[in-house]
Amino acid sequence: MIVDKLKVYTLFADSTFLKAFAGAVITISYIFDIIIRLFVYLIAVLAAVDLLNFDCLSALMKDIIEYILHIIVLVGFILIDYFADFLLKFHPTASVDLMRPVILVMRLFLYFVVAVFALSQLNLDLAIIYTFLTPIAWGIGIGLGAAIAIVFWFGLKERGAQIMDQLMSTYLKK
Repeated sequence: MIVDKLKVYTLFADSTFLKAFAGAVITISYIFDIIIRLFVYLIAVLAAVDLLNFDCLSALMKDIIEYILHIIVLVGFILIDYFADFLLKFHPTASVDLMRPVILVMRLFLYFVVAVFALSQLNLDLAIIYTFLTPIAWGIGIGLGAAIAIVFWFGLKERGAQIMDQLMSTYLKK
């Protein structure tokens, strides 16, 4: 009801994740309704279990609360889709070259970050992923640094003196 009044569905109307639910007649307000109900039920059961002091049920409730963190991964994927779709809508008005490939690479990178976060929340050993990612990150960083240095070296080689003269003349005038 409140979600309908706030018109939250307009924010996520173009999300590819929620388009999948359109055929099943599941609305965003229905999803929020179910989430809020489950949250209230979980709080009530947690309070009852804590009050009755059952050790077995307390451990189960602890596991359920830790599992809620894994649902954040699903929300992360939805937000990544929403952000990438927003950028794709913004792309025609910005007239930036190669925007689609950059958004695709950004989307894949953010998917990877959320997936690694999810795997770490499952307490899986991610040493093999870090073993491969560390040299790749160093290589990309060194490559980008070298590319920037080369571009500035060759690009500003002839204009460097002019730029410095302009900077010094504006500084001395003030």
